Amino acid sequence: MSNIDKPMTNRELVDAAIELAGEFYAMQGYSHRPGFKYWESPHPHERLCFEMACVAFETIRAQM
Repeated sequence: MSNIDKPMTNRELVDAAIELAGEFYAMQGYSHRPGFKYWESPHPHERLCFEMACVAFETIRAQM
C-alpha cells in the first residue's frame, strides 16, 4: 500500500494543515513558524490561513 492510499492519522492531518497554512502565510510575505498553531492565534489573518488549509483539504478529499 502506498502512502497515497493510506489514510492520514489526525496528528498527520493537523501537521499537514499547519504546513499548508504556513505556505499560505509565506505566500503573503510573512514568515512561517514551523509548528505554529494558527487556529489559536489572536490575529484573524493567521487563523484565516489555517481555515484556508482546512478548506483545501476538505475540497481535495471530496474529489477523491
